[in-house]
Amino acid sequence: MQGHVRRAQRQFAKGALMPATASYRPADIRNIVLVGHGGAGKTTLAEAMLHRCGVITRMGSVDDANTTSDFEPEARQHKHSTASTLLFATHQNREINLIDTPGYPDFIGQALAALPAAETAVIVVNAETGIEVNTRRLYYAAGEMGLARMIVINKIDKVKDPGILESLVSTLKESFGPELHCINLPKDYGRDVVDCFDQDHGNTDFGDVKAIHQEMVESVVEMDDKEMEKYLSGEQIPLDELRECFIKAMNAGHVVPILFAAAKIETGVDDLLHILVEEAPSPANGKMKRLFKGARAPVHAGDTSAASLPEGFEPVEIPCDEAKPLLAHVFKVTTDPYVGKLAMLRILQGKMDSNTQFISGEEKKAHKTGHVLKVEGRDHPELNAVAYAGDIVALAKVEEIHVDQILHEPGTPSLYKPLVPKYPTPMFALAIEPKARGDEVKISGALQKLSEEDPTFRSTHDPQTHEIVIHGIGELHLRVMLEKMKNRFNLEVTTKPPKIAYRETITAKAEGHYRHKKQTGGAGQFGEVYLRVEPLDRGLGFEFVNDVFGGSIPGQYIPSVEKGVHDVLTNGAIAGYPVQDIRVIVTDGKHHPVDSKDIAFRTAGKFALRDAITKARPSLLEPIVNMEITVPERHVGDITGDLNGRRGRINGVDTLPGAMSLIRAVAPLAEVMTYNNQLRSVTSGQGSFIMEFSHYDVVPPQVQAKIVAAYKPKEEPE
Repeated sequence: MQGHVRRAQRQFAKGALMPATASYRPADIRNIVLVGHGGAGKTTLAEAMLHRCGVITRMGSVDDANTTSDFEPEARQHKHSTASTLLFATHQNREINLIDTPGYPDFIGQALAALPAAETAVIVVNAETGIEVNTRRLYYAAGEMGLARMIVINKIDKVKDPGILESLVSTLKESFGPELHCINLPKDYGRDVVDCFDQDHGNTDFGDVKAIHQEMVESVVEMDDKEMEKYLSGEQIPLDELRECFIKAMNAGHVVPILFAAAKIETGVDDLLHILVEEAPSPANGKMKRLFKGARAPVHAGDTSAASLPEGFEPVEIPCDEAKPLLAHVFKVTTDPYVGKLAMLRILQGKMDSNTQFISGEEKKAHKTGHVLKVEGRDHPELNAVAYAGDIVALAKVEEIHVDQILHEPGTPSLYKPLVPKYPTPMFALAIEPKARGDEVKISGALQKLSEEDPTFRSTHDPQTHEIVIHGIGELHLRVMLEKMKNRFNLEVTTKPPKIAYRETITAKAEGHYRHKKQTGGAGQFGEVYLRVEPLDRGLGFEFVNDVFGGSIPGQYIPSVEKGVHDVLTNGAIAGYPVQDIRVIVTDGKHHPVDSKDIAFRTAGKFALRDAITKARPSLLEPIVNMEITVPERHVGDITGDLNGRRGRINGVDTLPGAMSLIRAVAPLAEVMTYNNQLRSVTSGQGSFIMEFSHYDVVPPQVQAKIVAAYKPKEEPE
């Protein structure tokens, strides 16, 4: 089949044949992650890079569903990436580890999770559509993770007016800052590019090569005082010295190069490969990876300032030194139908071969690697040589390895946790039920495996509604995860919107009473309870007070009364939801020396509390969420109006670069459960939002009336 990787050996551009299992030292490795919005052409660019390096003999196509990256059935069905994919190639005797990531906002978690493995993020921008939602999110996320960044403007062959490309460059600089500089320029209307760093002359579709070369040189020499002195004195700076300055400037975020390409016809791909191996940082000269000593869990980017870190957390920079003891970060875990669990890891220091002993995180048991693999899409050729610090490899069939663990040598302390991106909270939810009886346990195991693969997917069992609920970024995200469950584990489910986790409370004091008397022949049941309820401040939960005097309710029956109270707290009194923020005070009662029993007082306590709640002006509480919505400025009015119609409240609007706005709001979760679809419709896919639980608040009377009216309590025998 076209587009597939050669398994036995790999043919390289110069015509030589080299084994897939060669190992590389840190200075000869380039770790690259391709990120950007959906449809920008990342997968096609990765395919073109593999083709130009001789890994594949013919380029596959996303439309034909035969690219090396998109090998999973879900990606082939949807005609776009649904998970990150590892690839590798060799160019100019350097190894390029490439991670192709999905671009649709629903799969942002997969793209973010790949960032810790790389030194350089290549942000791919569609020349026709320009800056999009994930362009911004991933550009800034890569910066927060300390990655060097470069921008590739792809599909330049589709733009017939060079002025459009020139305008896009201006927009990119306006949006992301003056550190952006063109490192090449298009020529012959997207059929070629001209390098503006290695040379200062050439004919291009727009711009002046000499001026852009000078602009780039002036920016990079600012990183080194000696080189700056040479430049100001008119001395010619050798290209290899300029490259050293360029790498320093990229590491510091002082320079972000812009490149041009048309991946489908392979324009600019050779120049991109050349720039990656000559001017992009390697693990040896890139920014050192940071781990955190003393942390109990991975530390999120953006929470790493001294003020944000809890006491005892210590950031440690890890030198990429192959002579030091092994440290490796497990940044991705997947379940392969053929090899089982597959853990992808970035070796931070030390080295690894088939005999290496390691410990996963804080576990005690040591494991042997057995087979160290490279990953090329669906293929996993074995690395028969040593994998050195800086390389990206995989281990198979070690069930004890989990995502974001640090693997280390036996005898070395398990002190470290990794730095990981800040992931959006998965707020889109569906309740699921197995189609086949008896599949509950299998589904639980499958969901656990899928949750480990994707940091923005999780599943919960709601004890209140007794539903299995899956959570993701959007409807497409959850649909694809359920497709994976069917394709990999042969498990099918039905779905429905989950129930909103309302709560019940009271707003006034009231008294309740119930006498339970039951005679069925022989010994009967008798218990009588008087109690009072009082509202507590929001969030204080529940308080039980025994205020009985004189033994009207014997002490041994008070726990039974409390159990009856808890029955109501769990199952609700007016609409079937848990009751919170209430004080229950038992004040009096009666008992019978023969007929009083635990069950009698439990029943009396339950119905006495229900009686009191109905008199205490009961109210429903609903979950309220904080929202941050990023949209083009022209859509601010539409979005704020829509939120007002959803009972939302606008807290502020901030202006962002590139004619974008950030709307801060709060809204009831019930009104924004499917907001992703609405936002996409209003903004034509240009909007994004994050949502976090904030607090519970009172439901409006008209909404409460509908919910209470729809409640059909189960009949309970007294």
